[in-house]
Amino acid sequence: MQKKLKILSILLIIIIIFLLIYKFIYPTYMDVYSMKGDYIPSIKTVLNKTKFVSNYEVTSKDGKLTKTFLYKNQENVIEDLKKYTNYLIQMEQFEVLKSYNLEDFNNKDIYLGKVSHINKDNIILIDIEYTSSSYKITIEKKKGTLLQ
Repeated sequence: MQKKLKILSILLIIIIIFLLIYKFIYPTYMDVYSMKGDYIPSIKTVLNKTKFVSNYEVTSKDGKLTKTFLYKNQENVIEDLKKYTNYLIQMEQFEVLKSYNLEDFNNKDIYLGKVSHINKDNIILIDIEYTSSSYKITIEKKKGTLLQ
């Protein structure tokens, strides 16, 4: 009985370690942001630089999947976001949903969107909030159209 308890304890510790690694380390090495069959190249991939995710959150409710990636302590926010948004618009067919000027820190949001490749009834929205030293990329997949 005591031997079984030890084995269960060890398994529980291994599972906890695995979950911690998945939660905090895996997002740093993501080449794509996976959204139920739709794949968006990560900022790390587009810039060809290691970008450490400070915080990573996933929520799924009522058919809507949301993933948020927070990147803190960034040195070249404007340059990084110019390259990333240009890539998304030119290579991934994202549309600008609200005009933006990266140099204007009064307006610190970028909104992009496109129709899902997997299901034409779904859209993928990207909201990028930024400061002079960080950016938060929130990707949402849900039913809808870009005209809403």
